[in-house]
Amino acid sequence: MLRVVVGRLAGGVVLTLVLTLLAYLVIATIPVEPDVNVRKQFGLDQPLLDQWGTFAWELGTEGSLGTSLSLVAPVSVNAIIGGALPATASLVLGGFVVTLLLAFPLGIVSALRRRSLLDRGILFFTVVGIVMHPFVVGLALKAVLAVRLGVAPEGNYCSLTGESPFFADGSYGGTCGGVVDWLSHLWLPWLTFAFFFLPIYTRIIRARMVENLGEQYVLTARAKGASERQVITRHVARNALGPVAAMLAVDVGTIVVAAIYIETVFGLNGIGLLVARNLSGASGYDRNILVGVVVVVALTITFANLLSDLVLRALDPRVRLGGAGSER
Repeated sequence: MLRVVVGRLAGGVVLTLVLTLLAYLVIATIPVEPDVNVRKQFGLDQPLLDQWGTFAWELGTEGSLGTSLSLVAPVSVNAIIGGALPATASLVLGGFVVTLLLAFPLGIVSALRRRSLLDRGILFFTVVGIVMHPFVVGLALKAVLAVRLGVAPEGNYCSLTGESPFFADGSYGGTCGGVVDWLSHLWLPWLTFAFFFLPIYTRIIRARMVENLGEQYVLTARAKGASERQVITRHVARNALGPVAAMLAVDVGTIVVAAIYIETVFGLNGIGLLVARNLSGASGYDRNILVGVVVVVALTITFANLLSDLVLRALDPRVRLGGAGSER
């Protein structure tokens, strides 16, 4: 187990360094010429590899992501990303909770009613959902539920803790805050997020359920007198968690892209909107902010894969034994 953890963390360090270097190389091709004083102050007049080496050293020794290049007053990228992170974390974690709360019932019902009208209807929904773009889904839900019916706020993020800070881009968090405001401003973005990811997770759970319903251990459990509910909840559904955990780790990159669109539609001051603003050129293609986001994404991928491994080993003894054998 220790070998797996150390291997994942070491791989995460390499991934972070490679991605940040690629980010430096790609952003350097953008035809933007900073002020001469800015170039000297932040070392932008140095060779590109030297700049990246300085960044990598400060990241490794101090945990520093540098200073924003586009704001009038110098602000650390750590503070900027730290201010945006709660909105993105709230969107992603809450969105996945909603996704799984819907995907498991739909996948289970679809597997138990194979080839029925209900099953075909659920499968049709998954096909439609896969081809829908999160930006289009967000705009449609916002237009109907927020603008037309008024059952949800049109946008903005409200802090769960009740704090309403200034964001690093100069915008204000507003006067809202607390659990009620947090929920009221996020349930529609969560629904948008869930609509985008729900189809694929529903299909994965259905396929896994269908596969396991015919296994010998299910027949044995039924022969021993276990009720259908016990068979489904204690055996079959539990085995469907493994592929879901694996998919969550794989989907981290897609989550970032989806977050950009959803945060843009609903005006959530999170990581996604931060990236969108900097990529638009409105704030001068702030390289340090973009590279800082790359670091956050790389670390998230690393820990998501590590968590996925641990969950798979806990759920499936064969994975655990296989890993133990390899460690010996």
